Amino acid sequence: MNRTLITLLCACCLLTCQPSEEPIVEEVVVIGGGLMGSATAWQLAKQGRKVQLIEKQDSVYTEGSSYGEARIARSNNRGNDIWSYLHNRSVGEVESLIAYLNEGLASPSYKIEDIYTTSAVTYVGRSRIYERLLASLERQQIKYDIATTKAEGEEKYDVLLPDSVLMQREYNLHSGTINPRALIQHLHHAITKKGSRVHYNMTVTQIACDSASNLYHLTVDENGKQRVIQAQKVVSAVGPYTGRLLKDMAPYLDTLINPQRVFLAFLKVNAAVYDSMTAVQKQKVQDYYPVINSSAGTRLGSFFSMIEYYDEQNHPIIKIGGHFQRSKVADLNDIWKTDLSESEIEWSLNSTAGYFRMLNLPVGKQDFEVVDGYSCVYSLTKSEVPIVSPLLQADGEPNQDVVVLGGMSGVGAKGAMTYGLIAANLLLQKEEPDSMYRVTAEALGFDRLRLDVLGE
Repeated sequence: MNRTLITLLCACCLLTCQPSEEPIVEEVVVIGGGLMGSATAWQLAKQGRKVQLIEKQDSVYTEGSSYGEARIARSNNRGNDIWSYLHNRSVGEVESLIAYLNEGLASPSYKIEDIYTTSAVTYVGRSRIYERLLASLERQQIKYDIATTKAEGEEKYDVLLPDSVLMQREYNLHSGTINPRALIQHLHHAITKKGSRVHYNMTVTQIACDSASNLYHLTVDENGKQRVIQAQKVVSAVGPYTGRLLKDMAPYLDTLINPQRVFLAFLKVNAAVYDSMTAVQKQKVQDYYPVINSSAGTRLGSFFSMIEYYDEQNHPIIKIGGHFQRSKVADLNDIWKTDLSESEIEWSLNSTAGYFRMLNLPVGKQDFEVVDGYSCVYSLTKSEVPIVSPLLQADGEPNQDVVVLGGMSGVGAKGAMTYGLIAANLLLQKEEPDSMYRVTAEALGFDRLRLDVLGE
């Protein structure tokens, strides 16, 4: 995309509709109350800014990638130190959040265990990655053990490893799963405790800039009524809706960030079969989730899976999905209601049953029941590396008053607090001396965005 076209597309426009009364000028408006927007709003409020956080859903979400009770959290990221840093720094930021929420309480009622469930994370992969894997484990300082042969698998874990497949297990504090729902609730409590506001059931339908006043005009719909909010600074954290929301200010994002549907299935072992398992076998199910399995050697065969929750009979409900089990999105507003297809259910059953066979557990495909399934949407960039950056202006320079977080793919939850910190620092034009922070911010940031858009 050349500069002439960018100039035409990026021209700021002033909204023609005017509010019936003089609007209040807000210091910062953050659009999107999921993990990314909430983490950013908290970091801004923490640094003394008055923030208005706008979320189109109610306080209990029914859609979005932040929906649910469990996502995999892990320190080991198979050779990519940036993803490792995002998780590890996020853990520290959550500790700071918990400490703030407990301030002034007679007895602490918030704890980090509300957010993280520490458990071993199991990785299953092809043996050919062994050397690279060892190098990344040492570099990222992961506590782990590993089985690289059938004999080692049986001896160490009592598992049945196929040929050319290894199993590595990570044992780090706060690696295991992260609860997005609980983290969002904690962040919203902290934001309001700081004197900022969280608005639910409010949708931003349009955003434009007024070059005369250097303010941003946000048209919002609240229970069917429209009004305009003016803001000095804006953060966009609306996931797959990024291109639509910023179409007037940054139309290049509509092609740069590509929404893709990813399905998730929820399975349980038939109650009679599960109850017949020994205590050791039941414990093994608990111990060997969450798992990231890429042993099939193909992107389509890879899956992630974890225990979402335990039902009333204390039976595990297993969630499974695949980062590469993607399909195009025809209508963003309807996609959340799309049911799983027969082939998607079959893939989920086959993948889970195959893993149970590897774990040497007496459960076959016929013993699983489908409890639920839903569609979520990943926002992807072409490189599948997220963007946390000021907007690109017509002159090729950054707009320091508008920061966008997008293209998080499936790597958002575990690093959400760090993404939010980077976004807040960008908006406030603050830097950090930490070398990995700088490397990470650069990999996600403006120079990378400009290269993606302008190719230079």
